[in-house]
Amino acid sequence: MVDQRPAAEIAGHQDAENGWWPLAAIVAAVFMLMLDATVVTVAIPDMRHDLHAGLGDLQWVMNAYTMAMAASQLTAGAFADRWGRRRSFLAGVTLFALASLACGLAPTAATLIAARAVQGLAGALMFATTLALIAQCYTGQARGVAFGVRGTAAGLAVVLGPVVGGALVSGIGWRWVFLVNVPIGVATLAMGARSLPREETAPERRRIDLAGPFLLAVSLSLLVFGLLRVEDHGWGSARTGLVLGASAVALVAFLAVENRLTHPMLDLPLFRDRAFSGTQIGSFTVQASVFALLIYVSLWFQDQLGFSALKTGLCFLPLVVPILVAGPIAGAVMDRLPKGPLVSGSLALLALAILLMHGLAPGSSWTHLVPGMALAGLACGIALPTLGGLAVDVADRSRLGMASGVNNTVMQVGSAVGIAVYGAVLSRHRVFTDGLDALFATASAVAFSGAVLTAILLPRKRL
Repeated sequence: MVDQRPAAEIAGHQDAENGWWPLAAIVAAVFMLMLDATVVTVAIPDMRHDLHAGLGDLQWVMNAYTMAMAASQLTAGAFADRWGRRRSFLAGVTLFALASLACGLAPTAATLIAARAVQGLAGALMFATTLALIAQCYTGQARGVAFGVRGTAAGLAVVLGPVVGGALVSGIGWRWVFLVNVPIGVATLAMGARSLPREETAPERRRIDLAGPFLLAVSLSLLVFGLLRVEDHGWGSARTGLVLGASAVALVAFLAVENRLTHPMLDLPLFRDRAFSGTQIGSFTVQASVFALLIYVSLWFQDQLGFSALKTGLCFLPLVVPILVAGPIAGAVMDRLPKGPLVSGSLALLALAILLMHGLAPGSSWTHLVPGMALAGLACGIALPTLGGLAVDVADRSRLGMASGVNNTVMQVGSAVGIAVYGAVLSRHRVFTDGLDALFATASAVAFSGAVLTAILLPRKRL
């Protein structure tokens, strides 16, 4: 049913009628799909044994999910604006649960990789609608709290992935890393179907943009593929240059197509808004700095210090707890403060936090990282909900899904770029701690650059 009432009236009606149930459904979905980005890492050895697969094949169990999500985020956001965000979210949850079931029952590595790609596509359909649904369901301070809780859930899922994965693999087997999503998906579907708003802004009848989604998917798939494989072939190899060059050609073609269409999937004038562009830079920076580091810190814990997967996950608690505490608080107060200084200040704090982790030596204990991790958690707890709020604040109501999709795409690409670049930096050092030290310096510089750029682009006053 299409409702023509003012947006504020619709949101307020939903607030009163359903309370926090819509947020519960959104957070459950976000936690589930972000957890699946990292939970698989500790299950790889068991998968290799049971499926009689090589490590090269099993790398794609992780990469297929990341690539599918990164390539389809923006398409999913624009599609949700036209088809309906509630319908898109519920369809994504259903498809994610079915794909997880297929992953858990997969008899071969090829089947598992294909099911993981479907998981990524379904995850994009869910994730691209979450910011827009929060903006549609809540107003004022409640909206800020909701953004804070969502950002906290996403960050928490990423860093808790190895803990949950280690517990499941050790306890009941690797297949339950995926099968556990089935009951969670069913519960999320039930909550969402009951509480998410049925009212949608009336969609315009537009010609469907088919060339844009195809070209963007090709460009981002090639980019992510090239970055994930650059450690094997090197930055200067012909293969890396060919793949990244083809990605750039596809991106230029995408921009040309979108600029020509009357109703494109991506309205390029969005980027003329300094606040919108600054928000994307901030989101990219958070992912490309601290979150891209986690995989290499995890390798140091397990390969160098000999920690188990479960103990490694627990060592990330100094990062997790501040995010968990600061996220909802930042979400509750961010509407009363100018968001630009909040973002640039938190990124400057993040740069300092990562720099505090610098100074590792071969005999260092994991506790050397604790002060920096705690400060980084505080910075992320402030930055994530504020950036989430800005991502939808700067777009009009009819383009909330598009704005959300852009922001989620930028985050995925930021993570992939950071992981690839840090892998190349690390490979140049014979001593692991020396390489990790270089990563801390690089990531700190990335965060500081993001702080400077967002300070220039984002507004100093309340929107």
